[in-house]
Amino acid sequence: MAPMVLVVDDDAATRKMIDTALAAAGYDVACAGTAAEAVEAINREDPDIVLLDLILPDGDGVEVCRQVRTSSDVSIIMVTAKRDLTDRLAGLDAGADDYVTKPLSMGELVARVQALLRRRRMREEDQAADTRFGAITLQPSKRVARVGGREVRLSEAEAGVLAALIEAEGRPLTPRQLAGKIWGEGESDPMVLATHITNLRHKLEDDPARPRHILTDPDGAYRVE
Repeated sequence: MAPMVLVVDDDAATRKMIDTALAAAGYDVACAGTAAEAVEAINREDPDIVLLDLILPDGDGVEVCRQVRTSSDVSIIMVTAKRDLTDRLAGLDAGADDYVTKPLSMGELVARVQALLRRRRMREEDQAADTRFGAITLQPSKRVARVGGREVRLSEAEAGVLAALIEAEGRPLTPRQLAGKIWGEGESDPMVLATHITNLRHKLEDDPARPRHILTDPDGAYRVE
C-alpha cells in the first residue's frame, strides 16, 4: 500500500496543489480544512504523515499538534506562511518532526515527506536489540528511550537524532554530520536539529540547562556521554 499523507489547510487551492504533487509522487492523500476535521481524519484514516498548517479557522496548528501527540506518534510536518522563528520553533516544541514555509516548493515538500518516511521505514525494518551508550538506552522499533529509571516516548525525529548519537558511541558529530545521518545532505535546517536536541534534553536530562547525557562541545558538535 502507498503511504497515506493527510493535508490540513484551510485553503482549498493549496490543498489541491499539494494533493496533486503528492499523488504524482505515489502517495495516497486525504485532506482536512479545519482543526476539528484534522483530529477526526487522523483517528479515521491513520495517516503515515500529517502536513499541518499553522493557522486554521477554528484553532491553532500548534495546539492541534499538542493534542495529537497525547495519543498518536504520527509523523507531523508543520506548514506555515509565517517566517518568524518563534512560530517555527513552536511547532517543533509541540512535537512536530519538521516544518516547511509558504510559499511552498512542491519539490521541497515531497523531499521532506520522503525523508521522514525513509527514517521511519529504516526504524521499522531494524529488528535489532535495544541500543545503548552510557546511561541512555533506545528501543528504536518503539521510539522509547530510558535513562535513570525513566522511560519516555520520542517523536520520529527525536528518535533519529538519538539513534545517530548513540551509534557514534561518544564521538562528537558536527551539526552537519548529524543532520546528514538523519535527513541526508541539504534536507534540514540547523535550527530544526538544535530544537530536537533541546527537546531530547528536556525529556532525558534531570536538568536540561546542565545536561549530563547529551552534550554540546565548545565547537558546536554534539555527543552522548
